[in-house]
Amino acid sequence: MLPVFDIKVQREELDFYQPILCDCCHKYGRYEAYVEYSILRFIGIPCFPVKKRFYAVSTCCNNLYLIKNREKALMIERQQGHNVFLFEKDLELIVENYPCTDL
Repeated sequence: MLPVFDIKVQREELDFYQPILCDCCHKYGRYEAYVEYSILRFIGIPCFPVKKRFYAVSTCCNNLYLIKNREKALMIERQQGHNVFLFEKDLELIVENYPCTDL
């Protein structure tokens, strides 16, 4: 019997970058933003997104951060990123030296 419902995870890069002086490696780099969302599908047809998570990756040391501030993340997604600045309180470190090819 084939599954009627399933969930597919998709990632896409957002049009955002913020120059930074990294607290971890003390080099210049930038944050790049990504969104990851799960889509509920009915017999392979996408119905609606179930869960969204927003991430930032530092280009200097490839640290992966979860963007905790939902308002700022939604502004980045709506391409209003030129008005958004991510601070340490907005981010939660998930993985150090994250391999960029997986994201």
